[in-house]
Amino acid sequence: MHLLKAFEGSIWIALGILISLLAYNTGIGSFREPGVGFIGLASGLFLIVIGSVMSMTRRGNAQQEGKEESKSAVQTTITRPSFKFIYTLVLLALYALLLNPLGYVIATFLVMFGLFFDPVTRRWLPALFASLASVAITYIVFEIWLKSQLPRGIFPWW
Repeated sequence: MHLLKAFEGSIWIALGILISLLAYNTGIGSFREPGVGFIGLASGLFLIVIGSVMSMTRRGNAQQEGKEESKSAVQTTITRPSFKFIYTLVLLALYALLLNPLGYVIATFLVMFGLFFDPVTRRWLPALFASLASVAITYIVFEIWLKSQLPRGIFPWW
């Protein structure tokens, strides 16, 4: 069992707690009049739930994996699940850094494309379509329907 894989759920829980605390400090408002940190708090709580589920399922499968690991003595140092986990964390960190300078539309499109693109199949058209659909739907919901201002970035008229 890899060390990163063993603590994956705990890392998501810790990240969720950090995001929730930071969002709470910025002010969450009320359900009818959400503040700046409302969505951040909801996202942090979601990460805590996901991390808890991952931790519980990991403990349940630990005995079965222990048996399988003893059968195969040779393991690679970098496995695909560990790579995906680190890749996702790097993309989310880049998204946080690039959201204000590039703006919501461009930053979200790039991150969603990075998440949807599968390097094994190298099919970029489905990833492109899913990224455009994600940006369009979220833009319509938040900017037009809810009238919340998203970061404009390099396109101030957007």
